[in-house]
Amino acid sequence: MHLTHIRDLLVEKPLSSGHAFLSAASGMVLQGDLLCAVADDEHCLALFAIGTAEPGKLVRLIGDDLPKDAAQRKKVKPDFEILLALPGAPENRLLALGSGSTPQRMRGAIIDLPANDSKDAKDGKPGVRLIDLQPLFAAIAHLVPEVNLEGAVLNGDQLLLFNRGNMQFPASHILAIPLAAVLDGGPVLASVCAALKLPMVSGVPLTVTDACRMENGHILLCAVAEATADSYADGALVGAAIVELDAQFKLIAAEPLEPPLKVEGIAARLTDQGVHLLCVTDADDPNRASGLYAGLYQRSGEGQLIFEPAPNAA
Repeated sequence: MHLTHIRDLLVEKPLSSGHAFLSAASGMVLQGDLLCAVADDEHCLALFAIGTAEPGKLVRLIGDDLPKDAAQRKKVKPDFEILLALPGAPENRLLALGSGSTPQRMRGAIIDLPANDSKDAKDGKPGVRLIDLQPLFAAIAHLVPEVNLEGAVLNGDQLLLFNRGNMQFPASHILAIPLAAVLDGGPVLASVCAALKLPMVSGVPLTVTDACRMENGHILLCAVAEATADSYADGALVGAAIVELDAQFKLIAAEPLEPPLKVEGIAARLTDQGVHLLCVTDADDPNRASGLYAGLYQRSGEGQLIFEPAPNAA
């Protein structure tokens, strides 16, 4: 399937990179006409008005500043890879989670965006509460070969977390966690729901970079085939896809993205024409802006896998 470029993710002022744009967008949520995005190498949430080209407004999640040098920033960044809308009151509450792939990346944030008719909305004063995710990562460390959380969806009172694989450990795991325990920062019980063995692209496995849940209970994933053997180093991008799972996590379809893009955030809305997607990309280059893209997902056929199958795939 094809994704159409909508805009670059420009922001209202320069970030720690020195550029006034997100270069490593890694998670997104749609709240009405507001696009909320996090970048894995920044301390900020960015808010964009859909349908305009206005620069995004920034909400600081962590107080201190990151180094300008990209390599130094990578060592200490919080690596916010997940952004999720939380249910219930108050409305407009978001959850950001770090990947857990290093000790510095075991932090999260609960963000309360102001309601549109509130005084805080006019003043632009979201509330932010940081949470310690060490109990979460202690609970999942023995369940996966290498910790690297990239996506999440809600399943009742549970949080389904998607742990990304790599060339050394190709399976991407789905983990179930009580949502309340994560929000409280206390002890966590975790279990493995599935180990996803996604198709290969030129010998490189597709691995999960984000997830969203549709009205019918199915889950859409963005997945990339990145030639790297660990959770820290980036690699060459050899392919990308939109993947559909049913409610029991069975692989239904894998539709290639042409050209391949490193999509790291996805949101879906069902329309009469199909599933309308909005996606944000990680440029993997601090001097290039991440982009917002749109596309229409129409599954080619039940069980259709465009790529070569994964070894030992069920």
